[in-house]
Amino acid sequence: MKNFTLPAILLFGAASLVSCSTDSESIDATNVPLSLSKSTLFTGSNTSGKINMFDTSNMNKVTNKSFQSSSIDSDGIHYDPINDCLFEASRSENNVLVFENLNKTANGSALAPTLRSDVQIENPRDIVVSGNRIVVSSDAKNPGDSNKFFVYESTANSVRLVNIYETGNQHWGIFLQGNTLYAAIDNSGRIAVYNDFFSNASGVLNADDMLLIEGAKSLRGVTYDAVEDRLFLADVVNPLDDSDGAIHTIDNFSVIYSGMEPYGEIKSNHIKTVSGSGTMLGNPVDLAYDNVNKILYAAERSTNGGMALAFNNFSDGGNMAPKMQQAVSGISSIYLNVE
Repeated sequence: MKNFTLPAILLFGAASLVSCSTDSESIDATNVPLSLSKSTLFTGSNTSGKINMFDTSNMNKVTNKSFQSSSIDSDGIHYDPINDCLFEASRSENNVLVFENLNKTANGSALAPTLRSDVQIENPRDIVVSGNRIVVSSDAKNPGDSNKFFVYESTANSVRLVNIYETGNQHWGIFLQGNTLYAAIDNSGRIAVYNDFFSNASGVLNADDMLLIEGAKSLRGVTYDAVEDRLFLADVVNPLDDSDGAIHTIDNFSVIYSGMEPYGEIKSNHIKTVSGSGTMLGNPVDLAYDNVNKILYAAERSTNGGMALAFNNFSDGGNMAPKMQQAVSGISSIYLNVE
C-alpha cells in the first residue's frame, strides 16, 4: 500500500529570502482568495528562442508580451513571481538560465541571463523548482549517455550543482509533491515515483515505484494540483502521428494511489481523456492547470508548428474544441502564474 499524504498547511519558506528562488508548494490553498483573476501563461520554444507572457485573464482578449531568449532551444521553464525572474532549461546552451525583471523589460527585448548553472546539462526535458532547489530531468542524447536528474541550489549569486542522479528511465515531464518526485517515462504509459528524493546521495537512483496508466501510450507532460487532488498527463500517443494526442485527467489521485499495491495500474474507469480531431492535440508535451478558473493549458508541439491551447470543459473528457488557441512556434514548455 502507498503512503501518499498531502500537506495540511503550506507556508512561505526560504523562497522569499533568496533571489530567484521559489517554492512551488509555498501557497496555503485554504487562504487563497476566490477573487483571483490575473493569470499569465509563460511559454518556451525549442525552435525560435522566444519566451511569451500571455495574459489569459480574459480568454476573449488574450494579450502577449514576448522576449528573445539567448537560448534558441529550450525545454522547461519556471517563473518566480516574488522575485520576477524566470528559470529556463536550455538545450542549445546546456544550462539553466535565469532571467530577471521580466515585468520591467520592454516587449520584444532580448533577454540576457543574469545567472547560469555552474555545471552543464545535456538534453534537458523539464524543470521544477521547490524552495531554493531546482530539479532538471534530462534524457540520453547520444549512444553511451545516461538519463539523469540534475539538482541545483539557487542563491542570489549562483545556480550551483548539488546532486546528479543517473536513472535507467527515459524521463520527460516531472513534478514534486513534498519530497517525492514523479516523472513521466517517455515512450510508455508509466510514471516513476522517487520517494525521499532530496535525501539521496549522488549516483544511481532507482524508482521506488511505477504507475501504469491504462490506455496511455507515450507520456510527456505531467502536472498535479494538490487543491483538487487532480493529476494531468500529456500523451503524444504515436510520436510519428501529428493528430492523435491526448490529455488524461485522474481525479482523487492521492486516494487512488494510496490504495494501490506496488507497480499497480490506474484503470480507465478513473481516467477522463480529451482526444480527437476537434481538440487540435497531436503531440502535447507540457501542461499547466488553473484551479481558480478551472482551465487546463497544453503546449501542443505539432499542430500548426506549435500552439498554446486551453480547455475549460475537460472534466468529462471527449472530443472538444479548445477555448483558447495561440500560435507559438516550436512550443516546448509552459508555466502558469495566477495572482
